[in-house]
Amino acid sequence: MYLFSLLVVGGLMLVLIANNRAPLTAPEQFMVRPLEVVATLPPPKPPASVSRAMAKPTLQLDLSLQGEGPSLTLSPIKLKLQKPALSTPNIEPRVPEFDSEQLSIELNGFAINELDGQPRLLTPVRIEFTSEMKRDGVREILVKLHVVIDISGKVHLKAIKDNPYPKLNYGLKQLIARARFSAPKRQGKPVQAEFIWPLMLKN
Repeated sequence: MYLFSLLVVGGLMLVLIANNRAPLTAPEQFMVRPLEVVATLPPPKPPASVSRAMAKPTLQLDLSLQGEGPSLTLSPIKLKLQKPALSTPNIEPRVPEFDSEQLSIELNGFAINELDGQPRLLTPVRIEFTSEMKRDGVREILVKLHVVIDISGKVHLKAIKDNPYPKLNYGLKQLIARARFSAPKRQGKPVQAEFIWPLMLKN
């Protein structure tokens, strides 16, 4: 037993001596390289308005129609046009009414019996009857006019004394404006004459 232990110890010593005689390996070398550190800054914060705009949810509308949608049915309309019947209206001229008292003028003259002779009518007497008179078959009428004839023979109407158709007063006024007489004379001198002129009018 003692011998066995001595052999084991001797073997271990031989192993240690063999290890010490082995060539020494060079130690491991490490290369240290400088590191370039780049510092990156964080991005700036967006403005508050932009943040609120980005934070606001967006609405999405679905405008697509579901199904075939409403249908419109057009039915033909038949129009029957009738040609209007044209008739010629019976238009009568509106003749203003004249008051004989308002037609009087401030003219005076000698009576017929005070003149050297009766003045002579120099112009034709024409007047257009109204449509009412024509429908009634009126052919002629007698009117009486209070007139004054100046020294030139021009006739001035003072009043309409008698006229059975008052709508004819406007035509009588125009007739008087066109009428001319010979100049009235008294003792050989031109004067004004005043008298009632009975006038027979025919259509």
